[in-house]
Amino acid sequence: MKHLINKGLLLVSAFVMIYAHNTATDTRIIIALLLSLIAGAVYPALSGISAVNRATTKGAENHSRIYPYICETLVCAYLISAFWLHPVYMFVSIVSYDMYRYRQRLSPVILVLLSIYMCVNYPLMSVLPQICLIAFSFAMSVYCCRINLLRAELLAMRDNTAEHDMLVAQNTRQLLENQDNMVLTATLSERNRIAREIHDNVGHMLTRSILQTGAIKVINKDERLDKPLAQLQSTLDTAMDSMRKSVHDLHDESIDLRTALYDVINNVSDMDIYMDYDMSDKLPREIKYSFINIVKEAINNTLKHSNGDHMDIRVREHPAFYQLYITDNGQNIRSGLSPAQGSASGGMGLNGIQERVNKLGGTMKISTDDGFSILINIMKRDFTD
Repeated sequence: MKHLINKGLLLVSAFVMIYAHNTATDTRIIIALLLSLIAGAVYPALSGISAVNRATTKGAENHSRIYPYICETLVCAYLISAFWLHPVYMFVSIVSYDMYRYRQRLSPVILVLLSIYMCVNYPLMSVLPQICLIAFSFAMSVYCCRINLLRAELLAMRDNTAEHDMLVAQNTRQLLENQDNMVLTATLSERNRIAREIHDNVGHMLTRSILQTGAIKVINKDERLDKPLAQLQSTLDTAMDSMRKSVHDLHDESIDLRTALYDVINNVSDMDIYMDYDMSDKLPREIKYSFINIVKEAINNTLKHSNGDHMDIRVREHPAFYQLYITDNGQNIRSGLSPAQGSASGGMGLNGIQERVNKLGGTMKISTDDGFSILINIMKRDFTD
């Protein structure tokens, strides 16, 4: 549509020049106009047919190569006709517009020869406006082709950026899952260790005590000891059942958030960390794992990117939501990091924290006033959905 409008502008300019020169409208001008309109439509039409054939017909590549030669042959014939039908030169800008656009080779040479011929045989002042219009059509064609090229590059860049963002988001989700799996693996390893310790030590001792009690009951001849021995065996049996139940009840939700957070804090020696913990014992597994990893990431960020030496961590449970507040006294905070853009441009650490909060349906606010602080609120809900 844009090229059609440009050609329409060139046609109007040709009519204006004809009117300015008081050229009489006769049969020759009408024939020249029709030939110019046909020649101006030849190349776009045949190019469209070539594209359709390539898209719909297998093996049409060889046939499609013929169309450019046919088009240039017709355009050259049109330009040659202007040597005899001089009014054609008044409308040649409509055709010259497509010469650069479709990378024609022979027709520009013929057009230059035609322009020289017109300058030699006609007054220069009467030919100069047509030459300027032809030059303008070339300039317009170059400009439009350049704009189309830049638009194509922009679209390709946008597609590449979108693909890159999708890969980054996928890698971030995979990283978060790997962190959760690491915590889960550590929990399962600790569970297996405890179960093995109970089975190898306490379980064997209880089993031996039960066997010894049974043996004593068999050889006992004092009736006064029958009842105490029965009670003792019942107690040992109850203890064995309770131990077995405890071992079987060890599962991944048994991780203690308070203990895990204190373990993380105690492993940090380069900074003074204080934690205020006020949470119930029954917490969703997702909350536990997310808070543990968020605290780890916040500590790492402070150690790497801040000059702070003190951090406060508040972990609280409210009637309707869970809250995690982390703040430090660092002053060496990057310029340009604001609460509005901190989660988007704050690096992989903040991006990872934001991703976790979004996954839990929570909110995160970042502040750089008097140190660096993160406030996370997560509404209570069924996280198994």
